[in-house]
Amino acid sequence: MNKSKITAYTALATIMSASVAYADLSLSGFHKGVVSSGDNTSGVSNTFTTSSVYVTYGSTLDNGMGLSAGFSITGASMGFSTAIDTGMGSVAFGTVHKSAVDAVDSMPAGATDLKSNVTLGSYIDGDTDEANGIRYTSPSMNGWTLGYSMGETVANGDRNSSVAVTGSVAGVALAAGAVDDNDGSDDNFYTIGYSVAGVDLGYGMYDDDAGSEATVIGLSTSMAGLSLGYTYEENDASTDTDMSRYSVGKDLGGMALTLMFTDTDNGSAVDNQQWQLTYAIGF
Repeated sequence: MNKSKITAYTALATIMSASVAYADLSLSGFHKGVVSSGDNTSGVSNTFTTSSVYVTYGSTLDNGMGLSAGFSITGASMGFSTAIDTGMGSVAFGTVHKSAVDAVDSMPAGATDLKSNVTLGSYIDGDTDEANGIRYTSPSMNGWTLGYSMGETVANGDRNSSVAVTGSVAGVALAAGAVDDNDGSDDNFYTIGYSVAGVDLGYGMYDDDAGSEATVIGLSTSMAGLSLGYTYEENDASTDTDMSRYSVGKDLGGMALTLMFTDTDNGSAVDNQQWQLTYAIGF
């Protein structure tokens, strides 16, 4: 693995995409921590959000299908995932599972240390309820890819499932999906991304189908070796909340640092302002 890039945190996602080059065995690791200070923090806190070791393996089956497998140790827990490239799409399954929606619902741009989707509201991407799930991802068809996933656990007489589609039109990146949640709600999202003059622009909507709808606008760019980002997020619910987030990051080779400032207004008299320094180390 190229140590000049912090890529270990995407190891499992890479495995489950079944698009890796089949290179026997590899070992990688990732550690992430956040130092916080602000209105809701007493003094300064240092939280370790991720600490994992990944072992990955790739091979080709006798019938020509690609096989990739991964094992992870995160804290006191262990997980595994397996993916098979059938030539007509990939099938992924295991205890470490990304739903079809979670695999594609990240914002195309914004202020964050690692790209994610939404902070406000109660939108759920289906991962937790799908548990030991299975996911199918189609091959690209005229630039469009379809994903479908389903969980193992049955609740309320129904299995949790999700479906998502990604593609582009005239240089505009599009993604949309929905989660058939076994609690009776159908969470859904869509994102739009576009790049112009070295600036990435993004728009997203995340709806929990239960009275909470978050709208997100973001932009990202780079200058003088620094990554810069801005996100504005607004959640329309029983109590409306809006948030502005700014970030500046630097990749130092074996370590990446991101400084973020977040200002959240939940309609009360006092806003919550927070500083966070995220450090990520991968090998």
